[in-house]
Amino acid sequence: MLRLLRSNPPKPAPFDPTRASLGLEGFGSETNPVSGIEATTRGSGSRWLIALLAVVAIAEAVPTALWARDYMARGWNLDGSAVPPAAAAALIPGTPLGMIAAPCEAAAAPAPSDGPAAAVAAAPVSSARTATAAQPIAAGILAITAPLPMHVYSKGRLLGTTEADSLMLPIGAYELELVNESVGYRERRTVSVQAGRRTALRIDPPAGRVNINAVPWAEVWMDNQRVGETPIGNLEAPIGTRELVFRHPEFGERRTRVLVTLKEAARVSVDLRKP
Repeated sequence: MLRLLRSNPPKPAPFDPTRASLGLEGFGSETNPVSGIEATTRGSGSRWLIALLAVVAIAEAVPTALWARDYMARGWNLDGSAVPPAAAAALIPGTPLGMIAAPCEAAAAPAPSDGPAAAVAAAPVSSARTATAAQPIAAGILAITAPLPMHVYSKGRLLGTTEADSLMLPIGAYELELVNESVGYRERRTVSVQAGRRTALRIDPPAGRVNINAVPWAEVWMDNQRVGETPIGNLEAPIGTRELVFRHPEFGERRTRVLVTLKEAARVSVDLRKP
């Protein structure tokens, strides 16, 4: 519009010989409002019009710039390409990078064109997250029964002990090694743990031997079962700690414990005459 105003200046008044002869050409007349003071007024009005147009242009430019900065801060250029998070954070000082919406995330602001390509690009991320959240950790329970405490290993890794009521393990096949070093016993077993099920395993270790004697003599009970009168030799007994009770009609009763192992025969001897 400025160019239009400059290209169309006001036309001068037609030359009047009569007014020129009287020396009145420099003054405006009632019939020719273009000259004189009226020309000055028209020039002032043009400047006001130019100032008004400038104010309107600035008023429209400020909201447009703010909209463009906000749009780029959300992770997109005006041409539809992605803006790096660091560059987007620089547009709004003090904004953490975590608050900038990444175009590859499912929660990001949509691209300028919400076409099929945008939906296909977001689908793998959403599907992977849903599959991960929906997949449960499959496990089962292994319950081991043994007459003595034993450590349970699988490929050299300790899983627990037989003193626990049960062990929760991931599903699969296990090569177990059950060990009790104090009695010299090792046992290998193969078990299969199934999802949501209880797998029972019973360990019956072999018997060891024990020699029992008493002075002067005594009847002997092992774990509340009578095993005979002393002396007793090479008595088979389950490995582990066993409780013995010696009874004599004159010297009364004596209790003791013995550890039966596979290493060698255990020996127990008591003198009932001594307190």
